[in-house]
Amino acid sequence: MIKKILLPAVTIFMFTACSMKMPTFSMPSFFSFASEDKDLINLNEANICQKIESLDSKLSCYKKILDKNSYAQLRMGTYHADRKEYKDAVRYLEQAKSNDNVYANLALAFLYYKGDGINKDIDKSFELLKESSDIDPNAAYQLARFYLQGINTKVDNQKGVELVEFAASKGVSTAQKMLINIHKQGLFDQPKDQKKVEQWESILKQNKEDTTFKVYKL
Repeated sequence: MIKKILLPAVTIFMFTACSMKMPTFSMPSFFSFASEDKDLINLNEANICQKIESLDSKLSCYKKILDKNSYAQLRMGTYHADRKEYKDAVRYLEQAKSNDNVYANLALAFLYYKGDGINKDIDKSFELLKESSDIDPNAAYQLARFYLQGINTKVDNQKGVELVEFAASKGVSTAQKMLINIHKQGLFDQPKDQKKVEQWESILKQNKEDTTFKVYKL
């Protein structure tokens, strides 16, 4: 059923590579290095706020950097979405996206899919996930569900399984569990494969804490 596509969220950030092709490389410019450095600086700055235990102090910390830090915008967006304050959620998430934070796509895709605080638009949800799926493993996992169930696109089991594998390889525990089930039961045109079952069971066992949601978490 369609409602199974997007995982129910305790918080919006609990919402759980298009082709798996290697990216093409060109000689980086000074500006590309500067852009990467700025992104890392912003992430580290936002992570200082994330470590604060007191909610009031944490929110105050984020608000001080909100105008210039896309990770602060992302996390404030997911915070307000979790509180069902969708107007603020959409505003902050769109601000993060406009500042080239691809992780905002997942949360925005969730809102478009559900029609929470924004006009419901499955096409938009699908496109947002496609746009960020080669970077954000949780977006890749959600996009896989679209392909595997034929939501908004033709069923494409090969692409769907590749996306699940990408997400699993990046530590998304739900994707790892899904691969175990796929190879155990021979789902989505995949042969039953006990070696792969044991391989992913071992990886899942070592993945004691799924840290892939940390980037969204207040």
